[in-house]
Amino acid sequence: MAAGSVAGSVRWAFLTGAMARLLPPAFAIVLARLLSPEDFGLLAVAMVVVAFVSLFQDLGLKQALVQRREAGSALKAAVFWGGIGLGGLWFLALWVAAPWLGEFYRSPGVVPVIRSLGALFLIAPLGAVPEALLLREMAFRRLFRVELLPSLAPGVVSITLAFMGWGVWSLVWGTLAGSALRVVGLWTQVDWRPSARPNAAQWRGLFRFGGWVSLEALLGWTITYADQGFAGRFMGAAQVGFYRMGFSLSLLPATGISQVLGQVTFPAFSRVQDDLPRVKEGFEKAVRTVALVTVPLGAGLAAFADPVLPMLLGPNWGPTVGVVQLLAAVGVLSSLVNVAPPLYRAIGRVDIMPKFFLARAAVSVPAYWYAAQHGLLVLTATHLGLTSVFAPINLGVASRVFGSSARSLAGAVGGPVACAAGAFAVARAVSLGIPAGLEPYGVAGAMAAFVLAYGALVRLALRARYQEFAGLFRSVMGTAPQRP
Repeated sequence: MAAGSVAGSVRWAFLTGAMARLLPPAFAIVLARLLSPEDFGLLAVAMVVVAFVSLFQDLGLKQALVQRREAGSALKAAVFWGGIGLGGLWFLALWVAAPWLGEFYRSPGVVPVIRSLGALFLIAPLGAVPEALLLREMAFRRLFRVELLPSLAPGVVSITLAFMGWGVWSLVWGTLAGSALRVVGLWTQVDWRPSARPNAAQWRGLFRFGGWVSLEALLGWTITYADQGFAGRFMGAAQVGFYRMGFSLSLLPATGISQVLGQVTFPAFSRVQDDLPRVKEGFEKAVRTVALVTVPLGAGLAAFADPVLPMLLGPNWGPTVGVVQLLAAVGVLSSLVNVAPPLYRAIGRVDIMPKFFLARAAVSVPAYWYAAQHGLLVLTATHLGLTSVFAPINLGVASRVFGSSARSLAGAVGGPVACAAGAFAVARAVSLGIPAGLEPYGVAGAMAAFVLAYGALVRLALRARYQEFAGLFRSVMGTAPQRP
């Protein structure tokens, strides 16, 4: 696993992630001015159901294919045909269950939305094996080409249909268009075609690994989406729309940075899964890098949500501001926690996260059930409180598994937090010095001051970390000097 190949993979994975995860919020800002919170709420409720079923879409077969040292044609065929069969099963299950789900959420309008989005389970399995093959090869440059059009299509289709007055259906058709185009793109990047017939022994081996992965995903869904599910039950579509929008924006640090890194670390460290010191080094470096980037992102979201979001989303989205301010810390903590699971899978310890998630779910589910009955901000504060308790525990488990010290992990986070606090003080001073009547310029000036002050403080107070990050950045961007 050459450092240069990993750095190049990170570069293309980051660009892919930037499109796949940062474009949707940008499109959502435009759509927020064309659609109502109720439209977003209907889609959010339907996506809770879709996200739940997605946990079992292929029962972990794709990830098992990535993790295997050898992948013959029969093994690939087992993943392909298994995924097709499971996808058809989930589509039918959603179609049948949709009326009951509409009654549960007290929202008849969500029934046709759920049934239509069920088509995702007929589309997505077609691209599972091509995607796994590209991940095995760490061919993130080709994955970037695959993601280019599907990242743009949902927003373009949705905005076009929203202008035509299609309401929530503009979001539904945009989602389906993006999924279909992604499958087409994946098949253009691989030569493999399904032919061989799998046998039962191959499926048993795949499901042993994939079963733990699916259990982890199920419990992770329970923690991530139970709050939105209960919000749909007790709070109504508009409140769910506010919560969903704020939740998505506040988790940008987690989805935009650490999950992109995880796409690379899983296949990369699967190649050296028996070299635990090397895995430990990779874990600690990833935590330092993620903290240096996501701490200021989270702090900036919390600090500037109030003046910026009303200008971007419009006056109908006022309650979203409080959600973002409270959940900004959740995005930072989630980004740090997300570093470990891909490495667990790489070394074959797929049992760790399901056990942790089971403990958290036992506390989170009743807490969210209670909080959702007491309003938007109570639910948001409950999510923040639970994450603040369980994220340090999660990192403590990771430090024991990889042999890292808790002190080094605390130091990796504490330095950026101190620098972000100092940068906020500078930004606050700048905003107070702006004359009356120039408030919009004051916000832009304060944001610029925050960014510049954070960079200066990191360079002065965390010099070694700054140099490490700068070297990594140059390597990823392909501008590092070449060794003779």
